[in-house]
Amino acid sequence: MSPAFPILTTVALCAAGLTGSSRPPVEVRICSGLAEAVPQAGGPVLLVFFSVDCAVCYEELFEARYLIDKGGWPVPVIGVTLALRDDLESFLEKHAWTSPVVLDRRKVLFRRLKVDGVPFTALLVDGQALYRDDPYLGPEARRKELTQCLNRLFSR
Repeated sequence: MSPAFPILTTVALCAAGLTGSSRPPVEVRICSGLAEAVPQAGGPVLLVFFSVDCAVCYEELFEARYLIDKGGWPVPVIGVTLALRDDLESFLEKHAWTSPVVLDRRKVLFRRLKVDGVPFTALLVDGQALYRDDPYLGPEARRKELTQCLNRLFSR
């Protein structure tokens, strides 16, 4: 018998069978903690806290991945959500998100980083927050600050 909440679940989602699309299966990782999402502790990691039913959150999640890809920085983008597992699996399938996502139902990361609302982005280096979104800034200003932080980090 498998545990009710496995430590790490890899789910193969086949959009082709469900939507009639010819897309290949999407492999996603739903993790119960940051250690499972990023096994090599110490390096930088970008956390994007989001809700599966929030359009702005969806945009922030994909914008973060685009920003990292465009900059060429070796930083994994990890989603963090409080969603129900079924809702999260549907979201990941629908949007073909293939990076790990932490299902933080106990709010461990939310509390640790004092996340009061979503979307919220934090850059961790060696487990410490090097960057945290300023909720008083707009999306473009936050993205600019994050970019500057990443440039400083990788120009050392």
